[in-house]
Amino acid sequence: MAQDLIRAFETAQEVAEAVAKDFIAFTNTCIAESGSAVVAISGGTTPNTLFELLNTDAYRTQLDWENIFFLWVDERFVPQTDPDNNFYRAKERLFASIGGSSHFYPVPTNSGTVEEAADAYEKEVATVLSACEKDGVDLALLGLGDDGHTASLFARSQALEEKKRTVIPVTDGKVWNRVSMSFPFLAKARNVWFTVVGESKAAALGRVLRQRKEYMDESWEERIGHVLPGAVLSQDTVTWYVDKAAKN
Repeated sequence: MAQDLIRAFETAQEVAEAVAKDFIAFTNTCIAESGSAVVAISGGTTPNTLFELLNTDAYRTQLDWENIFFLWVDERFVPQTDPDNNFYRAKERLFASIGGSSHFYPVPTNSGTVEEAADAYEKEVATVLSACEKDGVDLALLGLGDDGHTASLFARSQALEEKKRTVIPVTDGKVWNRVSMSFPFLAKARNVWFTVVGESKAAALGRVLRQRKEYMDESWEERIGHVLPGAVLSQDTVTWYVDKAAKN
């Protein structure tokens, strides 16, 4: 694994602006090369400022929305009308104004069980990738929890033991049952961007970055159980966007 690229900024707003600008450049290049950009968005509060920026005229008009396909890295198993639902937040901040010009594929959480939702979403992810003629997402936008988790993959969770499935139910996480992309699938992402802001993330970020350096020569499979989830992925294309509060 190559050394991670760490991009540090003074404020969380500057982080979001950098991610937004890079997102525009990345997706436009990806579309020019392959005809589409498949992006997996993580849940939680981290993407909110990015969504709001992309919804402004300055950014929105620079994106080729018709050829960007949005998937969700993870989702809380609550209805899509619930404010705790990650898609609900994204819809409120971005997709409601983009409308039919974009392709977004939320996790089906309005009925059934979390296991059924994971099964259904695994099939939908496969359908999207097949239509775009890709083996994995072009970009996974991830966050980092203050306990070092990423996606809905928590330390000591049974979800870390998954070796084959693309999307899995997570029933031993925090507060909610969840649906999450698995490490075997995220390990196929062409690019991985972590956004980490705020003093509350500083301890976890420091530990994860140390572990990533310590286990640099190990595969993602070999890292599981030895490092925090945020340190598992071993692509050569991992970038960290962090603010001063998180980096200190």
